[in-house]
Amino acid sequence: MVVAAPERYELHHEDETHVDTNPYLCRLWHRRGKQARLPAAGTNRRLTVFGSTEVFGRGRVEVLEAEPTSASFVRYLEALELRHEQTGRAIYLVLDNGPCHTSKASQAALAARVRWLHVIWLSRYSPQLNKKEREWRRLKRDARSHLPRSLRAFADVVLEGLRQLGGERLDIVDHVPDWFLAGHKRAPTGRPPGRPTGAKDRQPRMARRRNLPAHT
Repeated sequence: MVVAAPERYELHHEDETHVDTNPYLCRLWHRRGKQARLPAAGTNRRLTVFGSTEVFGRGRVEVLEAEPTSASFVRYLEALELRHEQTGRAIYLVLDNGPCHTSKASQAALAARVRWLHVIWLSRYSPQLNKKEREWRRLKRDARSHLPRSLRAFADVVLEGLRQLGGERLDIVDHVPDWFLAGHKRAPTGRPPGRPTGAKDRQPRMARRRNLPAHT
């Protein structure tokens, strides 16, 4: 159907990947007999890309997120919906059975877009059938071979790498939150750091053992 009427339909292969601040380990050159060394970040940080590529080369939809959650997948669907509204083409979307695709929130978001979005579910454990899988290696090899100077620079390098993947139309969304750029692993809750006052354990803690002198 997509081949017969390409002006009416698009076929996208969707997948997610994690990108770390530590350099991506790929092939490298080093002198024989000497151990190769790469610089590493003091504390590794990770971003997640939710993205799809159109199989006929008509572009891609990429959303850069801080967490691999169902809410992030829903934001990807919102970016895909914006593409549909601007192009007027219905979309066939190839998905695997990952937890962020099969959750209740994701299923509800897919059902709300059934008028123009048609999902093709892959069989389990078949990543070779997803064409998007091949692009992640290119992204990490070409864009993540060095150590960034800041988290903002890290996100910008990933975004530029997504643009370099090419295509007729690029829908790339930067959804990296400020709390990630500030160095937090998770969104701050507003509570002061440390154990809350008056907190109790479900099970009593074991008494601390003391090293007593042996009997003589």
